[in-house]
Amino acid sequence: MNAPLLSTPRVEPFFFDAEPGTRFSVYHAPNPRVEPRGAILHVHAFAEEMNKSRRMAALQSRAFAAMGYAVLQFDLFGCGDSCGDFHSGRWELWKTDLAIAAGWLLDRTGGGPLHLWGVRLGGLLALDCAARLRPAGIILWQPFTNGRTCINQFLRLRLAAQLQGKAPGTARSTAALRAQLAVHGHIEVGGYEVAIPLVKAIDSCDAANLRLPPCTVHWFANPEPAPARVEANVARLAARWARDGVRVQFHPVAGPHAWNDDVIECPALLDATSEVFGSLP
Repeated sequence: MNAPLLSTPRVEPFFFDAEPGTRFSVYHAPNPRVEPRGAILHVHAFAEEMNKSRRMAALQSRAFAAMGYAVLQFDLFGCGDSCGDFHSGRWELWKTDLAIAAGWLLDRTGGGPLHLWGVRLGGLLALDCAARLRPAGIILWQPFTNGRTCINQFLRLRLAAQLQGKAPGTARSTAALRAQLAVHGHIEVGGYEVAIPLVKAIDSCDAANLRLPPCTVHWFANPEPAPARVEANVARLAARWARDGVRVQFHPVAGPHAWNDDVIECPALLDATSEVFGSLP
């Protein structure tokens, strides 16, 4: 990766080279007045959820940095301010992006414990990269644990837009939209065009089938409106991963979902995350 092109005393936006093209990044330097705690690599959410959660990600990154963590935020290929169109995004390419970013971050900090911090689908991507990157910990914010669930929710946005007359089409179900995707090879949802290779890769990713290295998973989520189902899913995955030395800590958080509404904050999520990571050695 190249050295940052721009810098400020605390925050350094820059682009790094990764085939194809470049990726936009923001490095949050750790507070020099406290003991270094390690590094945190942010893995953003999918499509419009990424934009809606940007403020929360920035606020938490600053909080992590103030505690002594070095934090790197970056946009995956085809997302945000990185090069490429969204329809060109591919799951394996995103995993390569994360490996390059993690290497840069560890080189910058001189090693130390690495945490992957995934938001929504970014949580599943972080889990899928864990075997390769071997982090000391994984931070999950309201993660999808099954890729097909994510894609179905994404497609329901198009169904809702059709009902409101904001999108063309007469499909009445996600199955019908998937049939259109199979025929055309791509589909547009809310201004985001996805291609069938990415959809298939996300569909096939299930946290229950992933092998994680020994680490601690801090899982933050608002369990409403179905707390029993959420807690059962956490317990099921925790039992599977425990066989490989993974310890899951579930942190229920009340408050709004910042990735579902118009650029809002969830102070309870910020407070809960900061409390946990402010107490780590």
